[in-house]
Amino acid sequence: MSDDKTSPKASDTLLILPLAISRGITNLPTVVVSILLIEIAATYNVTPPIASQLNTASSLMGIIFALIMGILSVRYDHRTMLLLGLIIYVLSAASGFVSGSLMILLLLYATTGVAYAIINPMINSLIGTNIPAERRTSVIGYTMGCLAFIYAVGSLSAAYLSKVVDWQMALLLVVAPISIVNLVLALLFIPHTKRQASGNTSLNLLSGYRESLRNVSVLACLIGTAIGMAVWNIYLLYSSSYMRQTFGVSASFCSEVVISFAFMYIVGCLLTGRLARRLGRKTLTVYSISLVSFLSLFAMVSSSVYMYIEIGTVVSVFAGMLVTIQASLTLDQVPQFRGTVMSLSSASVSLGSMMAAVAGGIIISFFGYGIYAITMGVIGFIGAATFHFFAKEPH
Repeated sequence: MSDDKTSPKASDTLLILPLAISRGITNLPTVVVSILLIEIAATYNVTPPIASQLNTASSLMGIIFALIMGILSVRYDHRTMLLLGLIIYVLSAASGFVSGSLMILLLLYATTGVAYAIINPMINSLIGTNIPAERRTSVIGYTMGCLAFIYAVGSLSAAYLSKVVDWQMALLLVVAPISIVNLVLALLFIPHTKRQASGNTSLNLLSGYRESLRNVSVLACLIGTAIGMAVWNIYLLYSSSYMRQTFGVSASFCSEVVISFAFMYIVGCLLTGRLARRLGRKTLTVYSISLVSFLSLFAMVSSSVYMYIEIGTVVSVFAGMLVTIQASLTLDQVPQFRGTVMSLSSASVSLGSMMAAVAGGIIISFFGYGIYAITMGVIGFIGAATFHFFAKEPH
């Protein structure tokens, strides 16, 4: 049974629901592209690693706009910004229909990075503002668990729809309907927030960046988060294409594997709050990134698809812990500038995704999936060391 101190109160549930669904929506374009990467590549007569640079474009735009969000999060209401991000997801879902070339698709799909850069820090900031400190890690875990659940449903939907419609329609049908429904839920249940800025706005904005970027612990969290997300994105971006190209399995089989990974990820998310209270947020972050990195050394040199699935299943548990706990660790580093800090954290997440996509596009093309996963696993230990030596446990 859940501890009363960490389980959400009834008054919080209606707030958590649209936040959790919003978190899930942020990964839906990625899952569609991952599952249907081979079909997208065939449409534009390129290889899957080249087509995967859609995620690079999205991540790059996410990094740029996340830095802008450091300003916007201080000046504008967080609820309004969240709604804007959901609207952009609805519009970006139609990008495949108006893209006559891969270059045009890259430009239009990049707007998903803008939407992510808006939504992700606003979710964390709204949690920080409206949820008591003792329940924040658990609530972040709930939203991360919902992300994995929606990711699983999106994977299954994308695989099914690929049999009856083209990938453009699949992208639209997976992303747009749930985004529209959640727009209504957010309008109804998310409260307005007070602006952080008062008095001299430009001074406040500069103070937010200055306080965040001169804080060694914040910098460690940002660097560690980028590296941790880069390692986890091995699985988010390339699991399906690895299994399909290496073992010749179908898109439907891959979607079933992704679903199993997603549910194990949910287990990790839900365990995080309890483990964080016992071990501390910093210690749990170091343990989880170290285990994800270690297991990744062996993931894509598997002798059979089932060995890969076994490794990926265990990785997914620790990845659920990692993504939840590193967000919680970062959230309370500079409480008075949560919006700015979490916008910077969003940029780090996008940077990690871009690192994984770019490295994958280069390394897989020349050396294969095995060398790629080993390389990213080794880099992951740098992230673990960064958290261990430089991050501080928030009070």
